[in-house]
Amino acid sequence: MTRTLFDADFAATSDLATHSRRTATVADADAAYRADLVTRYVTADSWEAELKILAEAVRYDKQHPDELPLYDEMHGTRIGQAA
Repeated sequence: MTRTLFDADFAATSDLATHSRRTATVADADAAYRADLVTRYVTADSWEAELKILAEAVRYDKQHPDELPLYDEMHGTRIGQAA
């Protein structure tokens, strides 16, 4: 039987999916969280929403001092808009 890539039932129980879940790391979760924050920031529909997300980024940066600052990354997305 041939399976297609979009067979959700099979994907949820496949050996490859099981292996992927087993090998997911904290770094993967952190990267996903960072990407989500940046996405939420650039799609925010108000200054209030942007400020809340920036505050969340500052909290993240304080908890992860060895990483590149997320706040700087997010702030950098707006620099081109100022010109």
